[in-house]
Amino acid sequence: MKTRPKILQIPLPGGSGNATTGAVQFQDDWPGLFVRGDDAMVASNAIRELEKRLAKHPDVEVRFFVHLLAPLADIVERDVVVGKEERR
Repeated sequence: MKTRPKILQIPLPGGSGNATTGAVQFQDDWPGLFVRGDDAMVASNAIRELEKRLAKHPDVEVRFFVHLLAPLADIVERDVVVGKEERR
């Protein structure tokens, strides 16, 4: 596995089990959300579809909320999908 600066790689305690989508907390930091790669790709596709369908929505708040999700899809497309290809 290649090291990529935008990907935090954490060995799982106790072996090679798969990490599931869910809440994660590092020491005393705020809990965050880990989204497993396959779930992240589905979410990214959903965000992109919402962008297309709601781009001209009459409610500016709807467009704003979709706009807030776009950076998450960007991360998935840049680091998760590419990261999967590099592991092969």
